Amino acid sequence: MLKLANFYIKVLIKTPLFFISLLFSIFIFIIQLSALKHSSILQYTNVTCFAMISLNLYFLISTSSVLAKKYELMDFLELDIFKKYLTIVLSGLIISIVVSLIPITLILVFKNANINSFFVLKGILNLFIILNLSNLISISIGASVGTLFKKWVSIVISVIVYAFFPFYLFNPLTESNVINKFLNIYGDSTVIPTNILCDEIFNISYFCDKLLILFITILLILSIKIIINKKKRILSVVSSFLIIICMIITISVGLNSVLYIHKYDFSKADNLKYHISSYKMDINIDNNFKNNVSFQLDINNPNDSIILELDDLFKIDEIKIDNNPVQFTHEKDKITLDYKSNQKENVNISISYKGYIHIEDSLGVDTFYCNNHAINLTDSFSWYPYVNNDNLPINYSMKINSSSNIYSNLDTQIKYNQYLLEGTTQKVNLFSGQYKDFLNDGIEYVIPSANDLDNFKMSLDDYILDYLNDPHNKLSQNEINELKYKKYKKVIVGVHVSNYSSIKLSDDVLLLEL
Repeated sequence: MLKLANFYIKVLIKTPLFFISLLFSIFIFIIQLSALKHSSILQYTNVTCFAMISLNLYFLISTSSVLAKKYELMDFLELDIFKKYLTIVLSGLIISIVVSLIPITLILVFKNANINSFFVLKGILNLFIILNLSNLISISIGASVGTLFKKWVSIVISVIVYAFFPFYLFNPLTESNVINKFLNIYGDSTVIPTNILCDEIFNISYFCDKLLILFITILLILSIKIIINKKKRILSVVSSFLIIICMIITISVGLNSVLYIHKYDFSKADNLKYHISSYKMDINIDNNFKNNVSFQLDINNPNDSIILELDDLFKIDEIKIDNNPVQFTHEKDKITLDYKSNQKENVNISISYKGYIHIEDSLGVDTFYCNNHAINLTDSFSWYPYVNNDNLPINYSMKINSSSNIYSNLDTQIKYNQYLLEGTTQKVNLFSGQYKDFLNDGIEYVIPSANDLDNFKMSLDDYILDYLNDPHNKLSQNEINELKYKKYKKVIVGVHVSNYSSIKLSDDVLLLEL
């Protein structure tokens, strides 16, 4: 098979179409290098999708043409049509892997020096997977159709079948973001805004998405074997049936692994007569989020229960009031504690909970997430228990175990490989990922790694000016003065920093939408 693969590799690359496609792809890979310098590797992967489509078309047409055309030497080297088919698929994949080294080399040479090596490796791996999987399914379609039809007919049919994928990329036929991802053989964020703070997150949804493409390819191969090879046909049918089952399971797991932003219902938690005066949190962050939190609750009037806000994605292990276990329910993003208070009192509540945080917005953009390398937890998401409409300042003391740099609207220090966050504010926001920080004119700027500080400051000044001139902005006079005279001490760029606008002031910290 190796000798035959070597022959087919030469046949596939010694065509004008190969050089035209390769040159066009290199042209796209080069002219989009600015995305590497000023954005991220994920953004570069997205804007080079036309280079990938060009390569897809080359593999589609060339494999279809070679298999549909009868070569005497091919028949001499291999009489078995199915083995010939497999060899061409293998040959095309080898060429694809070699070609994928071109954009990978460009990334290594021209990447922004501020991008962390982890994100570089992850970005390269993501591009490698997307490029080669899209080429593989193109090769399989072309080779499969070429096996069944004559040359020109096979080329036309191959192009028609393949055209569904790029067409679907720009014109989804369903409103389901999960289904759209499954049917998209390119990057999931190609035609939606790219979150350059976390880039592609390798999670269950991502791997299910890519695994489905691989299963489709295998199913195509088995279908051809059933059609042209009468030997062991029952085994091929059974294998195809098993692959279909695997595809159904993959889609089901993928569907259930994606959560989307939803509005919280605060109607049952208005005018509560208690207030949290202080928090202590001990947070561990790896692929899951774990928090042991205790807080002082000042109860001002008699109550039949205590209602706290916490998203339903979290699993609560235990709740205690003054070190005594208490019964509770956790549903509709609310914790209801079975605790009756007959008088004004102060109680200490401790809650242990954990969860995997990965939430997307309605477009499918990564919005709230927490893992070893990237965090975006704003107060728009109920990631720790709090009292609704509690607008008084609260004292926070937090310990966070994380392998990545943590940024927050609280004062942050590192001690014994642990982040210590302290301060007084209403709500806490946590950030981590592709960031860099600068201290300039007494203001700390926490901005995306690829951003230039001077350009960022100019854009920020223009943006603030436009925002202040907007008659519909919802700023108080104190906030207007703080923005106008730059009284803030820190600027942090994040995702979904507010439910109402793209700018938010948290005491002396300015939070900006990416």
